[in-house]
This record gives sequence, C-alpha cells and structure tokens, in this order.
Amino acid sequence: MDAGLLTETELRSALAEQRKWGGKLGLTLVQMGFVDENSMVHALSRQLAIPTVDLEAHTPSPVALQAVRADIAERYTVFPTAADPLNKVLTVATADPTNVESLQELAFHTGQRIQVVVAAASSIERAIRRNYHGEVTSPTATPLTFGMDEPTFELAPPSESEPLIVTGRATAHPTPAPRESELLQRVDDLSQQVASLERMVAQQARSLRAMLELLETRGLVTRDDYLAKVR
Repeated sequence: MDAGLLTETELRSALAEQRKWGGKLGLTLVQMGFVDENSMVHALSRQLAIPTVDLEAHTPSPVALQAVRADIAERYTVFPTAADPLNKVLTVATADPTNVESLQELAFHTGQRIQVVVAAASSIERAIRRNYHGEVTSPTATPLTFGMDEPTFELAPPSESEPLIVTGRATAHPTPAPRESELLQRVDDLSQQVASLERMVAQQARSLRAMLELLETRGLVTRDDYLAKVR
C-alpha cells in the first residue's frame, strides 16, 4: 500500500479470501490479480532492504545446489543461489523473506546460516524444476504451451490526428481506442489464465514426484519402471 500498488479495498478483499481458503496473503493478492509477482517482489525488496535476484538469468553454483536437496527446496519454496562453505553461509531465493520459522528450519536442515534474496514464487518453482529435475522451463508461458489455440488480432495503426501528449513531467500516450482497450484487457485476462494454469501444472508435478518417492520408498515401484511406463 505504501508503494501505491494496492488499495485498502483490495487488501480487505484479499484478507477475506485468505480467511476463507487459507494460504499466504501475498499469493492471494497475486491470484486475485491485485498485484503482479514482480511488483510484489520489488515492494518486499524495498521494504525489507533485501536484494532481488533474477533466477531466469542466474546460474547457481554446484556447491549451493548440493547444499539443499530437491525435496527441501520444494517444501520451503526456496532456491539456493550461492554458497560460502568457509563461513558456512548459504544464500537462498525466497518469495517470503518474513517467514523466519521456515528459514530457521532450513538452516537446521542444511547446517548453515541462511542469507536471503527475494524472487517470485513462480520463478523459484521453475528454477527448482530446471536445475533439480532437468525440465525445460520458460518464464513466459503461452496458451500453446498447454496445447491451446491462441486467437490473434491485428491492431489498426494509430491515427495521425492523435499525437502524443507531452507535459512538463512525463510524456503520455493518447487514450487507447475502445477496440484496442478491449483487446488489451483480453490479453491481460489470457495472461492471468495462463499463469494460473502454470501454477496448477507445477503443483501437479510436485504431487506426482511426492507420490513416486513414497511408492519407491515403500518398494512398490522403481523409478526405472515408472520412466518405462511414461515413455
């Protein structure tokens, strides 16, 4: 709210939704479309004076990856970005740097002091799938990613009678035509739907991995048998 990204009405609506369904408030705000993940990350970074990290462009050190098992990273939704074995300091990316209890448990599991940087939850999940499970991920999903046809539109070029509005503070573009505004809203709606689908697929993948590990632990199936079936 201090950053101007959220109104009091939106916050009250998100709190009501959180009380109804549970979960983290930040995730609820994102799912309801009140705040996008990048804005949430940067607001947290400014408020808590914690740096951000772009996991799509970041290559973690092998030492950092070895310090945190895949199931631990998935359990706490964190991703190791760097390690200092000499001083026993592990840097992890998290979307919830205020969750001190989870960070303390992570320190216990790794036997190292934890230093945090902030990243979007979806980018952390992609980094886990990419670096621990060898999956090919994309930071920007499209409907074609899920086998859906995406409608295309042609926007008419702007009229020469609609010049840019220049003020002393900033340069503003003219108000979009009604058809263009409608198309932009449709694109925004599709983007939110795709983001929801990506989160759902990631959750299903985690559930399947957990089930496979449980069956493998109980000796009911082997990983080779499972891979042979799905190929």
